[in-house]
Amino acid sequence: MLVVSFVVIFIRHQNKLLRQQRQIQQAEIAHQKELLQTVIESEETERKRIGQDLHDDVGTALSNLRITIEMFNRSTSADLDSFKNSCKSIIDKVILDVRNISHNLSPAGILLYGFIGALEELSEFVTLHSGLQVSISNKAGDLPDRLNEAAAISLYRVMEELLNNTIKHAGANRAYISFETEGGYMSVSYQDDGRGMPKNIKTKKGIGLQNIESRLGIIGADFTMGQNQLSGFSMLIKIIPVI
Repeated sequence: MLVVSFVVIFIRHQNKLLRQQRQIQQAEIAHQKELLQTVIESEETERKRIGQDLHDDVGTALSNLRITIEMFNRSTSADLDSFKNSCKSIIDKVILDVRNISHNLSPAGILLYGFIGALEELSEFVTLHSGLQVSISNKAGDLPDRLNEAAAISLYRVMEELLNNTIKHAGANRAYISFETEGGYMSVSYQDDGRGMPKNIKTKKGIGLQNIESRLGIIGADFTMGQNQLSGFSMLIKIIPVI
């Protein structure tokens, strides 16, 4: 009887462990599906945004150029000078719009200036157009610039998403990005002095945070979020550099 009881208890315990493992696996599968859906939705949103930019900016500028050409009158040299200046202005705008759209598609600055240089360029652009003051501190030497292309682009997009969230939701004046080395990891700290993250952030993640999680997951990086000394939002990212 004692042996039988022990066997029954053992079997029940094993069944319980198996049920728990299945529940964990199902939760993980559901989480991965959610992240995949987030990536798909994010890509679709990006396609729509690019299409809208092409239609509103480039398309409108080219339409204006066509109208300017059709209305051109060769009667006087003054008209010719005005026509040339108008065409140059429109063409310059098209070049700038195409440059901005192509930059959003693929941050070429990473290949030209390295990761830190591209991030500094992004920071200057953000400060110029939003007023958010962005400070970058690099204590990791050349490690950020030695990231492989996939990791560099994913990390760049995460910084881009964090800055965008700060501008839209935080009401912040400053944002701080710092790079350090810790053991075999490179740590990336992001902070702002805004209103901080909502209390329900752990139970209800927006598409932006889900997109960040999926991008970091692809390159094997971990992250934690929390309040910081500035009473704003903070995120700490740890990544094993693959160079």
